[in-house]
Amino acid sequence: MIRFVNEDCTMTAQISFDQSLFDICPTGMLALDQDTSILWLNPALERMLDLSGNELIGKDKNTLPVELHALFDETDVLHLSLNGSGERWLQRHVSATEDGENKPLSVHFYQDISSQVLSMQENDQLRQRVEELTITDELTGLANHRATLQYLSIQVTRSRRYGNPLTLGAVRISDPNDQDHPLPDSTILTFSHYLRERLRWADSIGRYEEGLFLLVMPETSQDDAINLLRQIHQECLNGALEELGKTFIPEIDIAAAAWEKGDDPQKLIRRTLQSLRT
Repeated sequence: MIRFVNEDCTMTAQISFDQSLFDICPTGMLALDQDTSILWLNPALERMLDLSGNELIGKDKNTLPVELHALFDETDVLHLSLNGSGERWLQRHVSATEDGENKPLSVHFYQDISSQVLSMQENDQLRQRVEELTITDELTGLANHRATLQYLSIQVTRSRRYGNPLTLGAVRISDPNDQDHPLPDSTILTFSHYLRERLRWADSIGRYEEGLFLLVMPETSQDDAINLLRQIHQECLNGALEELGKTFIPEIDIAAAAWEKGDDPQKLIRRTLQSLRT
């Protein structure tokens, strides 16, 4: 006979159950005595733990392997690492009761939530992947509009704090016959590869718009940035984009503006783009 006690201890009820009911119960069950030794567990919990009752009954936290110590922790969700069976996550509810001799018992009820936890972990990984994609331009693999603004904001904050030089460069490529005509993906991709290989590791390149690339160049003066952009322009005219063949070389416009006190990222971008030839 087991006597269950309500949480408010206002009443008790004596109910007699046949052992077979516990054996067929799909919920894992575990009984601990007042010394927190395992008195009994049902087959459902044996399956969850991939262990037999004989391996657990009569044992406590000090006599069980460390991977099973979570059975004695006072948490709602248990994380168990079982040899040969991988990981398990069990949700637990604990009830106070007494045995037939009026000795206190702690009865633990378990639901296996491993599949739900694994699904949540997979969702977190997918969410992280989506976040990575949202800061990466799908075509070129460069930083996209959002990521470029984020990185520029970091560098502007750094320049405000330490007074370090910072220059924002802009390179726009367009159809020489029609600037409003979208460029082929192959042209944008070839040019992005060239920029990635040409610039320093400290510089950040972002595809800000269709054919517009912004170059965030820390520790760089405006004169040095303009000289670099002019070299890039000349190299493109001299065949750096030979993958495109001689039939179509995009028109290239360049500009650069140094960070000044009072500039926020948007203001620096506006000053840079105003210098581009329209």
